[in-house]
Amino acid sequence: ELSTLCALEWAKCLMAVLPPDVLQVAIGDEVQGKALVAAPIDLIAFTGSRSAGRHIMQAAAGGLKRLILELGGKDPLVVLPDADVDAAAAFAARNSFRNAGQVCVSTERIYVHDSIAPAFTKAVIERAQQLVVGDGMQAGTQIGPMVNARQKEHVLAQVSLAKATGATVECGGDGGGNFVKPVVLTGVTHEMPIMQEETFGPVACIMTYREIDEAVRLANDSPYGLGGAVFGRDEERAREVAERLHIGMVGVNQGCGGASGSPWVGARQSGYGHHSGTSGHRQFAQVRVISRPKPKPASAV
Repeated sequence: ELSTLCALEWAKCLMAVLPPDVLQVAIGDEVQGKALVAAPIDLIAFTGSRSAGRHIMQAAAGGLKRLILELGGKDPLVVLPDADVDAAAAFAARNSFRNAGQVCVSTERIYVHDSIAPAFTKAVIERAQQLVVGDGMQAGTQIGPMVNARQKEHVLAQVSLAKATGATVECGGDGGGNFVKPVVLTGVTHEMPIMQEETFGPVACIMTYREIDEAVRLANDSPYGLGGAVFGRDEERAREVAERLHIGMVGVNQGCGGASGSPWVGARQSGYGHHSGTSGHRQFAQVRVISRPKPKPASAV
């Protein structure tokens, strides 16, 4: 609806190798979307908001249509006390601010051990302030605009409410037009909507913790469960923490997903079914079991 040119260019690439009429592209908004869902189709794969996902599920129920839903996220990053601070901060800035935070697996919640929190926070702020915000068609630009004015207003409203209820805006904010300068927030709590609702903007929220169990509890305190990451020099320990997170995809000292052949999967209210990879592609096919008589032994013929 709002970024159709990307889909059309990708479709052109696919149509060059697919048989005729295997792939068709329909461009539209809510009206066209409802028509597609109501059509006599076998399966619906949707990426979008939780509210839209609920409506699609209700509409599909009458026809018992199969569903694959990816419904956003509120991805956590857990930074362990032995983490490489520079590497963790570089990842946090990159994964929170790329594409102006308009990525389903953007890092939106950061939990850092209090022993390294000052150094980590300082490094994230410095990286945020160095990013160049502007027209993506101009050389040197690193962060582009929000997709529209409504999304910019949503992001800034969350930031303003967090500030009004005790959070500190360390840097960033309104950049004019549809731009938002990368924001770093500290002093946030889980009572703030910005730590519970998807932001989908260039905002990094940093909380501190003292015990690993506390970090895990905070990371899991969300209705979402799409992606996340854990950073720590002891990779086995970091993996143990990653396995305790109630999310579909977790990266250890890197971002989540991306391994060749792996599915794209969310947990909780971030996902219903999965796609991509061999397993995901099979969701678009119908399993069929064909039974036939067992061949008679040659001696019985």
